[in-house]
This record gives sequence, structure tokens and C-alpha cells, in this order.
Amino acid sequence: MAPSSFIGDRPPWKQAIAGLFVLMIVVLAPIGLSYYLHPAPYPATGPVLVKILAVNDFHGQLPDGQKLNKEPAGSAPVLASYLKAAMADAGQATTFIALPGDVVGASPPESGLLLDEPALLFFDSFADDCEQSASACNVIATFGNHEFDKGTDELLRKINGGNGVTTITHLVDPYPDTEVEYISSNVVWKTNETTIAAPYVIRDVGGVGIAFIGAVTAETPSRQKAANIEDLAFKNETESINRYIPEIQERGVHAIVVLLHEGGLQDAYEGLTREEGNVTGRVAGIVAGLDPDVDVVLSGHTHAFTNAYLKNAGGKPVLVTQAYSYSRAFADINLLIDPVTGEITHKSAEIVPTYAGRLPGASPDPAVASLLEKSNEVVEPLTNRVVTIASADITGRKNDAGESSLGDLVADCQRAAMHADIAFITTGSLRADITEGNVTWGDLYSVQPFSSTVLSMTLTGDQVRDALERQWQTPLPPHNLAVSGLSYTFDDGKPAGSKIIEIRVNGTPLDPNANYTAAMVDYLATGGDGYTVFTEGTGVVSGPFDVDALVAYMGSLPEPVDVKAEARIAKVA
Repeated sequence: MAPSSFIGDRPPWKQAIAGLFVLMIVVLAPIGLSYYLHPAPYPATGPVLVKILAVNDFHGQLPDGQKLNKEPAGSAPVLASYLKAAMADAGQATTFIALPGDVVGASPPESGLLLDEPALLFFDSFADDCEQSASACNVIATFGNHEFDKGTDELLRKINGGNGVTTITHLVDPYPDTEVEYISSNVVWKTNETTIAAPYVIRDVGGVGIAFIGAVTAETPSRQKAANIEDLAFKNETESINRYIPEIQERGVHAIVVLLHEGGLQDAYEGLTREEGNVTGRVAGIVAGLDPDVDVVLSGHTHAFTNAYLKNAGGKPVLVTQAYSYSRAFADINLLIDPVTGEITHKSAEIVPTYAGRLPGASPDPAVASLLEKSNEVVEPLTNRVVTIASADITGRKNDAGESSLGDLVADCQRAAMHADIAFITTGSLRADITEGNVTWGDLYSVQPFSSTVLSMTLTGDQVRDALERQWQTPLPPHNLAVSGLSYTFDDGKPAGSKIIEIRVNGTPLDPNANYTAAMVDYLATGGDGYTVFTEGTGVVSGPFDVDALVAYMGSLPEPVDVKAEARIAKVA
């Protein structure tokens, strides 16, 4: 059942008054102020059922090629079949689709080369009555850090519609505004401290209200190019969410759901939420500080499994979910709301894998398959071009020292592109493996789908050591740099800041006072992932896009290409 409007199903004179009130809101504040609407005054006589289907970190994953538990999973047509089956089974429950960030960005070419318009068109297909009434829209999203990959202007274009200055082929031309409603409580314009989207929305479900509040990780500035977000500030997640709770309560709403693009880790299991669950990561600290009225947190960002009850600031259990990433699963959340008090009296969830070989995924949604086919038709002339042949899989799977064959390959390609002494890449930027056999342009785009610029700069030996040592500074994962042109040995038993024992550049011991040219992408060069030492580099020279560098390098290697990890990183036993 789609969410109802706050105006519908009332006597005509009350509809007129409510319509006038909505008109005043539209005139006074046209940018997404549906969060000021009150729930309908006629509560249901029995418990109100609500179902939320949460898809986090979709990343434009229209095509197949993903796996979960070693089984093919995901793609937009398969995910659509699962979501529609869950909606059909919802019975009398009001159903919402929630998207806790990174709907777009770091996407495969079928979506990424088209500026991720196909990904938003996909979720638009689930929107009920959104075009007629924003206050009835059943698809709600918050921003992830990757929503800002193309800058704020491009993000707002995708939300508000229009072709702007784009030169791509638009599957719908002109590109329409998205029917997905975006909310965010902690992203504000620096000039006036106002949010760039509505901080929350309230929806009417059977005569009672349910509120959705959005927030993105406050660490977004360390995950983005500075130029992409120069006009924005990212506030503390807990403080920003709590700021709007009293406002929501004043409207008589006590069922509160947070869409949070920040997450943690937990051991996966099947079935409904268990009482005991050890969740690590930033999400645990954020939830612990949330207002006692917060009931549910739909998390994301860490691409992991979460299905647990964590306590908020009032010691009350909060249902926290996260369903992996890349369309491979969704969280199926069921809520019961007391129609008199407006409180959620029951909440549970199940993380549902979207296996392609099992029903309903074995019958991919035909309408969405058609969307994917149209995207393919546009990008195939470029993506299907064979660049080379791989003799074996080249993967990002790390050995005990944190090195992988794919990391070595990409670092090598960037060093070659800039004719540099050394190169650095973050392993988190590697989004797909290269499989044995023909390697196409599209395969290489999928490895690094960011359209980042490769550049070089001059660093001192001391700055090189500083960069390597920073790998163990929280909250970064251990040894997340892949390198080229240098090798190093570290002792994990030593404290952070003094783990590196030896560094060699092309076989020669590092000279702390010497200058070295270092290649990397602009994201790292501007201090991304906390590597602020790179902002101290001098003599910056810009080069090709990352995918172009990789295509050129792979095409220059003898066929079939054979890449293995070269023991550039050594760990003391």
C-alpha cells in the first residue's frame, strides 16, 4: 500500500483548508518543506503496520556481475523483482523504500557514463504519487559521500532535473527531476548554515505520523575532492539528527526513522533481528547519542551486514540495519505503531540477499531489464572494445601484508602515465577485479569508476615516510595504500607512527632529504582519506583520467597480461 496524502479522505471543507495550508508552504518555502506537514487527525483503531525496504550503497549497480556468499547476486532487474515481491507481500502495511546514501557514484559504466541518471530513473519507477504530491512520496533517500562525486551543482541537477551543461545521451530527454525525495539534516551551505535539502519528512500512515531524518557521514570532507564540496559544511551526525527531534515531537510524531550514511561491522546471520549483536564502527557511537525517541537507524557506507538492537541516549533499543552494497541485498523492516500514542511498539528486520539464481530473482523484472538494455545500447560502443587479454584473474584480494596484484597494477599504470619515481593509490578506490580472458574498456572503467585525474608532485623522502606511516592512523584501515616504484617493511607490533622499518625506492634506501616525483589521483593529492601530507607536495603536474591511464598501460603490456603481487610490502613476522 502506498503512503497516503495528508489531504486525501477528508470532508471537502477540511480538504480545502488543508490544501490552502499546503499552498502556503509551497509559496513560502518551495524547496522540500514537506516535513512541516501534520499527520491526519483520524488515527486507526488498531496497530498501524509499516514496512520499509532499505537499499544502501547501490552505486548505480544496474548490471549483473556481483556475488554474495559466492553466489551471483544483484543487478537492477533482479533487485526490482525482490522489492516488488516484498511489496506485494506487505498486506495492509504501508510500504516505503529507503535509500541511505550512495545511490550513485563509483558506478559501473552502464550508469556512471550516463552521469548516473539511469540509477535514479530505476528508483523513480518505484515512486507512487510523488509527482502529484511530495508529501505522499514513498521513496526517500539521504546523501552519501559519493553523491558529491561530480560536485554540488551536478548533484542538484540530478535531483531537480534538466540537462544543464551535460553532453551525454539522456535516456529521458530532457532529464526529469527525480521522484526520489532527498533529506539531510547535517549538510549545510557555508554561507547561511541552512540545509541543502529538507532535514526530515513526515509521512501519514493510517492516521499517524512517521518521520524520516537523513544524515551523511561527517567524514565526507576527507572522502571527497575539496573542490566538489567547497560551498558545504558537514555537521556532526548525532547533533544534527537530535536538533530536529523536538520539532518532530511538536507535530505529535514519535515514530522516528533515521537514514544514516555511516556504518559499522557485524557478523552476518540469517533471519530476524537477534537481541545480542556486536556492532563495531562509528555507527555504534552515533546511535548511543541519539534522542530516546529515535526507533530505527538505516545505515550504510561500510558495505557490510548489520541487523541489531543498539541503545540510544535513553537506553532504549534502536533497530540498526545495513544490507551489504551494490544491489546484492536489502533490509526488510517491519514496524507496528500504536495509533493512540504514535509510538513504535514492535520493530524487527531481516537482511534479504538478492540471489539471481533463486526466485523471485530468477525472473528479472522486464521493465527494469529494458532500462538496462537502453543504457547498454548507449555505452556499448565504448565499453565493449577489447583492450587486451588477461592470462589469469587480477584481483584486489590482499595478502597478509596488505598487497594485491590489482593494487600493484593500478599503481604501476599511474606511475607510468606521469613518468614518476613512485606512485600511491588507496585500495578502497579499486571497485572491481579484472577476470581472466578478454579485458574490455568497460572492465577497466569498472576498476576505477571515478573519472579522477592522475597527476604528479614532488615529495621529500620524509614526506614519503609520513604518507606510509599514516596508513595506521584511525579511522583508516591498516595498510590501505598500494605502491609502485618503492617497497617497504613494517612491524605491526610497533605503535602507529613508527611502524615502518625500511623503505626502498627502486631498490635504493629512501633518502629523507631527497626529492621524489610521486604519481596519484587528485583525490589523494588534495588530502583524501586523511593523507594530508600530499597537500604539501610541490610542482604539481596534471595528467590523464585514471581510466585512460589504465587502458593505455594495459594495452602496452605483452599479451596475455600476467600480473602477480610482487612483495613490495613486507610484514615482520
